[in-house]
Amino acid sequence: MIWPLEAIANCIDNIETWNPRKADTNDSFLYLDLSSIDKEKKVIDSKSVNTVFAHEAPSRARQIVMTQDVIVATVRPNLNGVAYIDDDFHLSTASTGYCVLRCNEKLDPKYLYYWVCGSTFIRDMVKKATGANYPAVSDKIIKQSLIPLPPLNVQRNIAKILDQANQLRQQAAQLETELNQLAQTVFQEMFGDPVENLKKWPMTPLSVVVKAFQGGKSLGSIGEDTKTKNRVLKISSVTWRDFNPTQSKPVSDDYEPPSEHFVKKDDLLFSRANTTELVGATSYVWDDYEGYLLPDKLWRFIWKDEDKIDQLFIWNLMMNPTTRRELGKLATGSGGSMKNISKKKLLDFKIPLPPHEEQKKYGDFYRNLHSTVVENRKQTIELETLFQSLTQKAFKDELRLPETP
Repeated sequence: MIWPLEAIANCIDNIETWNPRKADTNDSFLYLDLSSIDKEKKVIDSKSVNTVFAHEAPSRARQIVMTQDVIVATVRPNLNGVAYIDDDFHLSTASTGYCVLRCNEKLDPKYLYYWVCGSTFIRDMVKKATGANYPAVSDKIIKQSLIPLPPLNVQRNIAKILDQANQLRQQAAQLETELNQLAQTVFQEMFGDPVENLKKWPMTPLSVVVKAFQGGKSLGSIGEDTKTKNRVLKISSVTWRDFNPTQSKPVSDDYEPPSEHFVKKDDLLFSRANTTELVGATSYVWDDYEGYLLPDKLWRFIWKDEDKIDQLFIWNLMMNPTTRRELGKLATGSGGSMKNISKKKLLDFKIPLPPHEEQKKYGDFYRNLHSTVVENRKQTIELETLFQSLTQKAFKDELRLPETP
């Protein structure tokens, strides 16, 4: 059975709008702006929702949302800024940068939510967007787009199945977050705050354990999509803790790099240049990668004696938030965007250095934890694949769901 296609506009009700600045009272309300959605999880990020007073409200704060509304960001449709409004944000006010969809009796809200999260809707919006630098679609375009419209009971069954699959993948993603938080908690309990150093560990310059910092070479790009045998890393490959070799660019096959410029398993890499907030990011290379080169802005730790330190302890020490703030103070540069840390300043940078036995205890704990994280990531990928498969089949009527009441 092929379900009929219906314009979303025929399946929604009008919403209420207001102008807070002209309100009789100056009461506060929750304001959902374009940064309020977690675009990965497709939910409202409560930490990014601001409480504002009516008479000080942004000019775009106009649309009153209710529980079960679906909001779709009209800007940058490729990012798919979509969320389902739950009870926590009932009667909040949304920016006019969102198209607010309130289902009538023809359409189940959760069914609509999963549809606008899907690839078919995203491709349609990207195709219809205008504006090269700031692509956007209008409310009219979103509302005129077509949605498969099975009977309401089937919609609810589909939404229920996708809800369950979505919950499983979200739980797997949440587990990794909790595991990373556990690593930070155990570090804090064992060693304390690295800057306050209330446990009175010896404060030691990095030069005591680090022989040198080894960088690569600045290499020009030859086109992002060019297939070459080697690629040079971008600084973003280490910015977010996990080493990410996909953040790299191709290098001409005519260039023969020295062997020491290749990234190797168990390297600890340091970003000596970035913004003030991101400079000093450190990442550990867990696996073998072939054909990835260090640039001049990333340094490898060269140890004086690897038997006297545990790299995973040093890595977590360098990535500790208070350590990162201190590293940021070492950075200099007149430009507002890019700051640099010199090798001398980094070698002179003092760190608390517990006995090797204590470092190793944490390193062993972290290695075991990482194994759990890796297995969880595999499960997360499998669940994501399952969810996408279910989504595609559901909207093509390939799940063969009964029309139950």
